[in-house]
Amino acid sequence: MKIHYLATSNIPSKTANSLQIVKMCEAFSLLGKNINLIVPNLSCINKSIDNYYDLNSKIKIYKIGKKIKLMSGLNHFFLPLKIIKKSFELRPDLIITRNLLICFVLIILKKKHIFEIHDDLSSGGKILSSLFKYLRLLNSPVLSKVIFITKSLKKFIKKEYNYNCKNYLILPDATDIKNYKKNYNFRKKLKKIGYFGSVYSSRGLQLIIGLSRLDKNNKYYIYGGSKDEFLEIKKFNSKNLIIHPQISYKDVKRKISEMDILLMPYTNKATFSGNTGNIINFMSPMKMFDYLGAGRLIISSEIKVLKEILKNNYNAILIKNYLNIYSWKKQIDKLNFKNNKYIKIRKNALKTAKKYTWEKRASQMITKI
Repeated sequence: MKIHYLATSNIPSKTANSLQIVKMCEAFSLLGKNINLIVPNLSCINKSIDNYYDLNSKIKIYKIGKKIKLMSGLNHFFLPLKIIKKSFELRPDLIITRNLLICFVLIILKKKHIFEIHDDLSSGGKILSSLFKYLRLLNSPVLSKVIFITKSLKKFIKKEYNYNCKNYLILPDATDIKNYKKNYNFRKKLKKIGYFGSVYSSRGLQLIIGLSRLDKNNKYYIYGGSKDEFLEIKKFNSKNLIIHPQISYKDVKRKISEMDILLMPYTNKATFSGNTGNIINFMSPMKMFDYLGAGRLIISSEIKVLKEILKNNYNAILIKNYLNIYSWKKQIDKLNFKNNKYIKIRKNALKTAKKYTWEKRASQMITKI
């Protein structure tokens, strides 16, 4: 089967959507499928894609158009069209996309495809999302499957966009579990407490900084953000708090394995790339699955959508009063890593991760296609 994944992401880059798309393409390749990723020719990180994303299988990438710094103006319209044109020239058996405009054009051209939805369609543009709503385009027969990353997102899209078909799957994001270091040292007194990901305020950055000031018995680490964002927050560096700019996915897995506790201190809002929007009701964070795959103790805000995967005192510890820094401090203080309760939580985290691998996700997506 020749599969084309059509996207407008910058490959490689530090964005979560580019990581998700590349890992899905790798998974298709590992399943023995002929996968082509077709994207715009954007200025990107000067690193090998295989090394940056820690790939175990080659994927063919086509970069379309002249090299540009970023998507802007008419490029938002013309580049997706050029990507579709290139795909048609290469004659795929199956097209997958998570780009709303590409999906729209494929529907108009009556080309069967799979559409992945990760957020409210309005993030793809107000006019375009309105067309999907009032023309009921998600019910088009050319949509072989519609993929939602959470049950909450599916419920929202069904109501907001008049979606009433049964051609959907709920496929949360995933992780690689084979490359994590699993051994654990119980004798440490000074625990390493880590956070990996975006450093927007909605992700709980200030709470982590505050915890590091309150809790002198442990050491805190923040890995994330661009160089500019790092320069903005590095003033909070201290002996008890290490702040480091975002690192490659390969290095993320190694650093996660060095931690004893992994934090997900979400607030009542979760912005995404560009510090815009709000995905707090729909999200399926890749870092959550990476945390689970590392088999470390996860402490997270008790957010409704996260409870589709995380279960309190089973595979994670969920903080109900998550806006209160002292609720986090109290929970960290009472941790005893030799206690069977916490040993079981870590084991169950790894057990959960094994259900959510990229290969399993890819396999489910194309079953019966």
